[in-house]
Amino acid sequence: MNETAEKFADVFLPCASSFERDGTFMNAERRIQKVRKAIPVPSNVKPDWEIVCDVAVAMGRKELFSYSTAQDIWNEIRTSWDAVYGITYDRLENGGIQWPCPTTSHPGTTILHTESFPREGGKAKLSAVDYKPTPEQATPEYPFILVTGRELYHFNAGTMTYRTANEEICHSDLLHLNPEDANTLIVKDGDNVRVISKYGETTLPVCIDAAIGKGELFSTFNNNQVFVNKITSPLRDNYVQTPEYKITAVRIEKI
Repeated sequence: MNETAEKFADVFLPCASSFERDGTFMNAERRIQKVRKAIPVPSNVKPDWEIVCDVAVAMGRKELFSYSTAQDIWNEIRTSWDAVYGITYDRLENGGIQWPCPTTSHPGTTILHTESFPREGGKAKLSAVDYKPTPEQATPEYPFILVTGRELYHFNAGTMTYRTANEEICHSDLLHLNPEDANTLIVKDGDNVRVISKYGETTLPVCIDAAIGKGELFSTFNNNQVFVNKITSPLRDNYVQTPEYKITAVRIEKI
């Protein structure tokens, strides 16, 4: 049970992981691959497609979800989407295939748009976007720029990975700090510091890191107890509305 489920859900439908079910997987390079069940599914747990079918039956829509296997679902996708019609389960036994693959004799398409784009005129539509600097700039009050991001051992908010042995490898977010800045602040590895922005504050242990530039800081945002995102800027990109997690002016106070 994760934090969100405990807070908001009334009904729980336990779903099998990708290691516990058969099916297909498509990655970012358009490659369809076959997923094969590797370990037994726990008791009272079902693949997600079976759960959806059971819910449909309970809602009186059995005729629209009358699948017996994951392959039945993939075959329906093939008949609905011409670009993958040629990718059969039998062909996937020999490895992944990239769509478009319109026929069962087609080898798949490794590279798209080699000569033109699928739009009128065949050319890409490009727009020049004027650069607009962020208002999050270093100041005497907030002399550091904090960049947040991911790290190897945890997935985003750590909702899943902090419940695994990964928590023993990396049990907290760290504030990566340039050695010169560490000397100025008189802090060393493992010292707890308070990181303060215009939007909030949090406490982090220091990790002195020569890979970090002077005047810059880096931290992950995995640990919900630390909650690094509460000190990041609420600003959004003007064009795509992406939150500005990557640049926040902060100051550091030794505890």
